[in-house]
Amino acid sequence: MRLLFPYLARWQSANWSRYHHLLSGLARRGHEVLVLQAPARPGARDTNYVDIEAPLPPGLRLLDVPVPQALWRPRYPLDKLAKKGLVSVATRLAVSAVARQQAVDVLLLYNIPQLVLLRATRAAVVVDLADDLLAMLRHEAGPWLRPLALPPARQGLRTLLAAADLVTTPSSVLAERVGPQVQVVPNGADLDLSARADGAWVRERFRGPLVGFVGALEYVVDYPLVLEVARRLPRCTFLLVGGGRDLPRVRAEVRRRGLANVHLPGPVSYATALDYMAACDVALLPRRLDRVSHAAAPLKLFEYGALRRPVVATPVAETRRVAADWAHFGATADEWVSAIERILADPAAAAARAERGHALIRERYRWDDLAAAFERQIEGARAGRGGHGPNGTVGAQAATAAGSGRR
Repeated sequence: MRLLFPYLARWQSANWSRYHHLLSGLARRGHEVLVLQAPARPGARDTNYVDIEAPLPPGLRLLDVPVPQALWRPRYPLDKLAKKGLVSVATRLAVSAVARQQAVDVLLLYNIPQLVLLRATRAAVVVDLADDLLAMLRHEAGPWLRPLALPPARQGLRTLLAAADLVTTPSSVLAERVGPQVQVVPNGADLDLSARADGAWVRERFRGPLVGFVGALEYVVDYPLVLEVARRLPRCTFLLVGGGRDLPRVRAEVRRRGLANVHLPGPVSYATALDYMAACDVALLPRRLDRVSHAAAPLKLFEYGALRRPVVATPVAETRRVAADWAHFGATADEWVSAIERILADPAAAAARAERGHALIRERYRWDDLAAAFERQIEGARAGRGGHGPNGTVGAQAATAAGSGRR
């Protein structure tokens, strides 16, 4: 199988997504994966464009999408959305060219602007919804542009899903919102990579106990909650590892509050990120309690579990479904301080609870197994194309749900 994946970011970036794991898994299973990636954006704050070299598995190839620099360099209102739209249009020509040169079996799409790619190839179409795209747009567009942006986006998503031979998502909450025909392919963790993680150098560098969050500092992260908890626990060192558009704002707030126990190393490679996670006595998932977060399946939850880290999280719906038996939950700074203090006061009990998380990841959420399941679903969609897609059951029912009150 040859799969073509138009990616609206840089593949070897600081922000590893579920697609890095799933598609690397397909490549290791003998399939050919072609990634059409966005051009570089030097100086970009968005971690999707911060290049950090990493090895590629055999069978996975990167191709840059040509975009005129005169259009790519300027900053626009709603710059992130504008750049995604620009890349999608430029990718349309690239997809057609690749499809002419090579026999592409599957086109994998994941965002609304990629609607323009639907007729670029006759390959089977898989749409993966990693997040609630309309809920994200509601936030990104803001109150003034929201009435203009949402109606065409809603229609675009409806059209995209109706054209799909297969629709997948990592989140059971999001699957319920979209419709019963959406297939859940969960996020997971790589136990082999996790076993090689070494937090010793991090522990040597920072005074413990270490409390850490690893991930992109974007609007879905409740960093005011974390900073308030850090203020109340001055004996702990807080590591907020990652880049993102809110990184400068977080750094400024740390300086304003004089929080000497908070460190922000910035974006790091995936292997280094695992080292930071492995070093933590307590790992944090500070998601805002909103529609985007409730439907998200954070990768870090699974990676923390694979590393046997005690987890403190805000009580968002999908995280609670996955980790109700082993994570600690709290919605307020008081509850987070109490949970962290309990973990540090009784490390044996915390370790036993974290071990339950590791057992669950080992049993149900290994990337190799999830890639194999994704492969089976794609092959099933390809085999049944006569009854699916624009006029078939899977795409049509999902599209109806996407345009209904479920969203």
